[in-house]
Amino acid sequence: MGGKMDTSSVVYKGSIKGKFTGFKNTTTKFEFADGQVWRQVEHKFKYMFKPNPDAQIIYKENKYYLEVQGMDEMVEIKRIK
Repeated sequence: MGGKMDTSSVVYKGSIKGKFTGFKNTTTKFEFADGQVWRQVEHKFKYMFKPNPDAQIIYKENKYYLEVQGMDEMVEIKRIK
């Protein structure tokens, strides 16, 4: 009876401020409506245009991930503000 327990948890829900154009590179920043700013920390390119999309931050295996409504992938992020 193996298998890992899913230890991910949603730590924040909100909306990204302004025009969201997807994931790009390690300099890509995401600002939430409440002023929090997070930076993408992995190289992953996935385009999607959406103004002020709902998003959530998930904490899993000691890392934070951004999940944006309408995207089928998450990206690893780090809080910078």
